[in-house]
Amino acid sequence: MPKKPHPADLANAAIIAAAIRFDIALFLGTGRFATATAETLDQARIEAARLASENPNGRRPLIYGVTADGRSGLVTDAFFNQTKTETTTMQKTTSTTAKKTNGLLASTAIKQIAKAEKPAAKKSKAAKSAKAKPAKSAKPAKAAAKKLGMRAQIEADAMAGKLPSPPDFSAETHARFRPKLAELVKLAKAGNVAGLKKFDIKPISSSPKAMDRYRNLCVMALTAKK
Repeated sequence: MPKKPHPADLANAAIIAAAIRFDIALFLGTGRFATATAETLDQARIEAARLASENPNGRRPLIYGVTADGRSGLVTDAFFNQTKTETTTMQKTTSTTAKKTNGLLASTAIKQIAKAEKPAAKKSKAAKSAKAKPAKSAKPAKAAAKKLGMRAQIEADAMAGKLPSPPDFSAETHARFRPKLAELVKLAKAGNVAGLKKFDIKPISSSPKAMDRYRNLCVMALTAKK
């Protein structure tokens, strides 16, 4: 018997299927990213393969579907991983086929969510009238979307243009790095992308590594806003 999809995966699939564009980003190191944009998921995979071949650093590009209202969903391994044969076929797919694929994903996700929310017993007339009240069906999907991994959600927010929260340096082990973190936060709030990229960080221990990740996410968010 096939495993029942998790509601969070269904919600993420619905976002990806409803996306009006796909943003691709490959981290190159120290505030540098190779980026691209595509109209369909198939084209996004091709762009991701191109970025990876042009920048062979062992990292995998991240693909995010972005909807018309600004929601973003990370294209996970279930969507990303394909065999060489599938990749070759994908590259020959036309935009018409891509739109059909997105439509099927949306249809499947909507049907699965509707099935999960359907009650086992028949509803009374009072329950049916209560069903007419708006804005309850969208909440489960939105709540499920928040169940994505925290790291993936933070990256998705950055790709959508949202600045990340600074790392927590309240512990004494981070004390000597607090001034540098304060400088980073100041640059991020000012929208100074060039300053963030030039900021000297040697990620050799936990505190600098946290600052380096924060800086890279800020660059990603500020770039997405532009």
